[in-house]
Amino acid sequence: MPAMRADDAVSCFTDVTNGVSLFSMKLAGIDANLLAALDALLREKSVTRAARRLGVGQPAVSHALSRLRDHFKDELLVLNGRDYALTPRAEKLASVVSNATRALSDVFEETPSFDAATSSYRFVVACSDLFGVLVIPELLRTLKREAENVEVELRAIVATSKESILSGGVDLALGVFEDVPAGINQQSLYEDPAVCVVRADHEQVGERITLEVYGRLPHLEIGPVADAISELYIDRALKALGQSRHVTLRVPYYLVAPHILEHTDHVATLSASGAEILTQMARLRVLEPPIALPAYRYSQIWQNSNNDDRAHSWLRERIAGICQRRSLAYPAAERATSS
Repeated sequence: MPAMRADDAVSCFTDVTNGVSLFSMKLAGIDANLLAALDALLREKSVTRAARRLGVGQPAVSHALSRLRDHFKDELLVLNGRDYALTPRAEKLASVVSNATRALSDVFEETPSFDAATSSYRFVVACSDLFGVLVIPELLRTLKREAENVEVELRAIVATSKESILSGGVDLALGVFEDVPAGINQQSLYEDPAVCVVRADHEQVGERITLEVYGRLPHLEIGPVADAISELYIDRALKALGQSRHVTLRVPYYLVAPHILEHTDHVATLSASGAEILTQMARLRVLEPPIALPAYRYSQIWQNSNNDDRAHSWLRERIAGICQRRSLAYPAAERATSS
């Protein structure tokens, strides 16, 4: 194989950055000059926001997008209502491009670093609306104190596989995850006991909910995906006792549940943290389940390729600290019985 010419190996790209010099490489005839622009476009899904992220003008990014579309023979960004969405090809590229951009940056930085006080990094976090309510406000207060230029984009968890959850440029996912495959790392955040929630004046439920009533009432299942782990545990526990239940309604969001519960005979089984939020929104009662159920084990997961990324490590540490402080200030046993 002939030796690569130095001027082909390292070049200074200025067409996208409009005068801001970034080093890039041409490998095997593939022009990597547009990598930064592609990464910004896939993350922001907007030419305007991508230009702002790169610190360049919109025309430069529009020109880069045109070149990228020609290269990939794909639109990459398509209009979906008033916003732009990634094409299936772009979705597949997102995580690969993100990792490649960081790796290339590490090559040219003698000591890769992340300065929270000056960085304009944008993190993409996938989680349920419950986790968003419990953790994100404190994270934003942390950002205001330590990293006021850092941005966070929240996305709903709509996939079942861990690999799919972390696709499309997602940096971190927060929730209940089991059987995490190789290639994905996991850190435990806190545990939460399971509780039952019914309307405050439910005629069929006394001071406690019996197994017979629990099996007879219609059930409301809450979870971002259809095969939620908690549902499997509940049904297995009931089957072991020769009992069953009827789930008549499944909803993907916690915040629609309180009003449904308040005006129906349904019972919901969920984490104590979830019940805490729901009881603030409607007239509901929290009860101990009539069967033994394992605690909800919340964790954060991320691609192993991000293990040593300093920006990524900074975010993980902040989220873990927030969850630890919350758990210490409001212990699980207290959450389970306080309402």
